[in-house]
Amino acid sequence: MARDRTVAYDDDSDDIAPDALSLLRRDHRLAEELFAEFLRAAPQQLDPLARRICKMLHVHAQIEEELFYPAVSRALTSEDRRLVDHAQVEHQQAREAIVRIESMTSEDPSFRNEVDLLDRRVAQHVASEEQELFPKVSASSLDLTALGIALAERRDTLLDVLGLHGDDEEGAANQRETRPDDRGATRPESG
Repeated sequence: MARDRTVAYDDDSDDIAPDALSLLRRDHRLAEELFAEFLRAAPQQLDPLARRICKMLHVHAQIEEELFYPAVSRALTSEDRRLVDHAQVEHQQAREAIVRIESMTSEDPSFRNEVDLLDRRVAQHVASEEQELFPKVSASSLDLTALGIALAERRDTLLDVLGLHGDDEEGAANQRETRPDDRGATRPESG
């Protein structure tokens, strides 16, 4: 059976519903942006930014664990399922780091180190998923458009529950648009 690779449109908006891999890659880029923002942040911004990172990672991990990994496990060969097992181990390590970060404030001497450790773990996880798991998923018979729609719906629900809905990609884009460049002038972002 051939995979449906057509682009789906959401009836309620003009937005294109992403396929599963595009949605997850977009979340990965958002995490990278948030960690980079943390490195540049003023001291008074560290606590709220770290909380935002933790919440966004929680949402991302939850949609992967609830929907993506089970669907992928069913679609992959038993040999390739080891990639999903490995990803879940990495999620557990990230969850442990998130719990530590959420139990501290930026006044704690190890706060920045814990956020840096989480950043490195997430970067390793992203590289593993995008370089090893995603190509296998892409080559499988999984309907990535339908899975992407399910992931997007669950993601939106979780963002709403955590009060982050307006704080995802649009929030990161707004930060980029108003961030001063190295000369101190505000630079517009090109589309």
